[in-house]
Formats: sequence, structure tokens, C-alpha cells
Amino acid sequence: MEKKVRILWSVSLLIIGCVSLIIAVSNMASLELPDIAKRVLGIIDLLSIPVLVYSSIKLRKWNNSDKE
Repeated sequence: MEKKVRILWSVSLLIIGCVSLIIAVSNMASLELPDIAKRVLGIIDLLSIPVLVYSSIKLRKWNNSDKE
């Protein structure tokens, strides 16, 4: 189960990083993304944040229980 949560954490972190990078590069390069593209990327980003939080909390609980 811990391996699945680690993969979930990694994928959600990767998604957040890629979406943020796409938006940042397009803004710095003065490329205007279509409005629908910005909205879709924003929704993907917002959906991956709760997954990241959930998996981070699970991993932290498992790491704390291993130390005791």
C-alpha cells in the first residue's frame, strides 16, 4: 500500500510541476495560451493538489510510525 501512495505522491507532484512550468514559460515568453487551455491546466492543477496533500499526510504518518 505504501508503494501505491508513493507513486500517487510522485505523479501528483509531477503534474503540479509540469502545469506550473507550462504556465510560467508561456507567460515569460509572452505566448498567449487560449483561454480554454489555461482553464483546463488550472483545473488539472486544482485536482492534483488534494491528491498531493492526502498522499503526503499518509506518507508522513507511516514515517512517524516507523520511527517509534
